[in-house]
Amino acid sequence: MAMKQKMYDAILEILSREPSFFEARRQLQLKCPEILKSVNEKTLKSMQAQYYVRRMRRNHHHHYSRDTREKYYKLYKKAKLKNEKHVIVRLAYKNDISPCLLARIILEEYYWNDVAHDRERGEGRGTLPAGFMTDCIRDIAKLPNPDLAEEIYETIVLDNFYGPAIDSIKKTCGVEYELFLKAYCKRENMCFIDEDQMREEGYDKTPDIRLKIPVLIKNRVVNWIESKASFGDPINHQQYMTDQFLPYKNRFGPGAVIYWFGYVEELGDNEETDILLLHTFPTSSEIVHLRDVYKKEEESIEKLKLEVLENNANDNNSELFEKKQDKLLTYVDLFFDSDDEIGAKKLENINLDCT
Repeated sequence: MAMKQKMYDAILEILSREPSFFEARRQLQLKCPEILKSVNEKTLKSMQAQYYVRRMRRNHHHHYSRDTREKYYKLYKKAKLKNEKHVIVRLAYKNDISPCLLARIILEEYYWNDVAHDRERGEGRGTLPAGFMTDCIRDIAKLPNPDLAEEIYETIVLDNFYGPAIDSIKKTCGVEYELFLKAYCKRENMCFIDEDQMREEGYDKTPDIRLKIPVLIKNRVVNWIESKASFGDPINHQQYMTDQFLPYKNRFGPGAVIYWFGYVEELGDNEETDILLLHTFPTSSEIVHLRDVYKKEEESIEKLKLEVLENNANDNNSELFEKKQDKLLTYVDLFFDSDDEIGAKKLENINLDCT
């Protein structure tokens, strides 16, 4: 769904207060029960996750400072000496940090202090091989400390926003909705190539779908479609505009973005960007194919041609017929002049169906 900015702000105010989605949902039920009737759970989860990730990035410097890291590790070791359980998770909630991010800090401190024994003041993260920490978190069997391995495994299971489990879920969800997009395009008989095919052809910027033949969606020209299995909030959308959408537009012309979990309605009000925002794949009635326009123009020409013949080639009708025929040829050439495969063919041999 496309929701108003005011509604988005009201929802986010509640979601941002609770680290647990289920508690946040309960608060929404108590304070804004009408919202839960109109906004689905996937949308709410996406909104909360985006806010939480931004907050962690904002506070990254504080949590990763040397003094804070050492404080966290001392607290962890002190708790473990008392044989306490769930230490990292409790420390994370108490200090407002992602459990998986804190687990990474504890793990790095463990290797630097208890394994390497050679960490010096001023040394950075480069003391450990690139990717070493990530591999250890993904495969805790590599850790020589069973208690620490158990603690890290617990953070992976309980963290709702970070960690290898969440990364896998996000990646799978993204692929799933890209497959939905391709299936919808095939159902609507659209000619397209996907990003893998575009990379093989040497493109540096690759939307999920590039249409070989443009279509009109809601009366706007669309040359490419990008799938986003997330909610389109103002901050993330602006970043996507800079990194992806505007480069796509500059290379391929106007396009469309589908935020499958909805977006802030005001973001789609600016038609000057030539980027159409959607929250679901358009219906058949909202899509106009070039072949449909061509067929309509062709029928109009045939009708006028018969009128010319019936009226013994009236000069005015003949002139109008020639103008409409020229218009049709020009209209089709606009789309096909740049396409070597089709542009070389004569108009009567062009097949505008993609089967």
